[in-house]
Amino acid sequence: MKIPLTDIPPEGLTLTWAEGTEGELEAPKGSLEEDITFTSGPKGTVFLKVTPKGLIVKGDLECAVYLHCARCLKGFEMPIKESFELVYLMPKDAPHEEEVRLSSDEMDVAFLEGDIFDLDQLLSERVWLSIPMKPLCRENCKGLCPICGKDLNEGQCECRQERIDPRFEALKALKLKLTR
Repeated sequence: MKIPLTDIPPEGLTLTWAEGTEGELEAPKGSLEEDITFTSGPKGTVFLKVTPKGLIVKGDLECAVYLHCARCLKGFEMPIKESFELVYLMPKDAPHEEEVRLSSDEMDVAFLEGDIFDLDQLLSERVWLSIPMKPLCRENCKGLCPICGKDLNEGQCECRQERIDPRFEALKALKLKLTR
């Protein structure tokens, strides 16, 4: 949903949405990841207020997405609850230098691109930022056997696994060579 800044009243604008339908959310621009699928559509509220310097955005987002475990590769549903508060500055207030050092207070500041605010882009970014780098179906997931590929959550496999520190692998090879 694209919202012209001129359509936001001086007292601010509150939007509430409750999409209960399943669907896909596109990855933010520049992302190489596949799209994610909602198992329960995004719902929440967002408050927009225009100030002389830019736009203040506060909101809550709730949804559930379907992911694959980074260890055992099984699909699972992950609930997401995200609260956010961001400040968007007008382009004229943007620094013109190549590199700028930001303080921790400035990390929630972005710059508007024109006079239209893209709410869908913001929600997409918030969902993507709330997904962990390596999603796990459960905290103690054992993953797959590196030799036979059996799911170790379902039981131990029959593979013989020697746990050798990789730094000593060269010494093991030397020992085998000397004993021949």
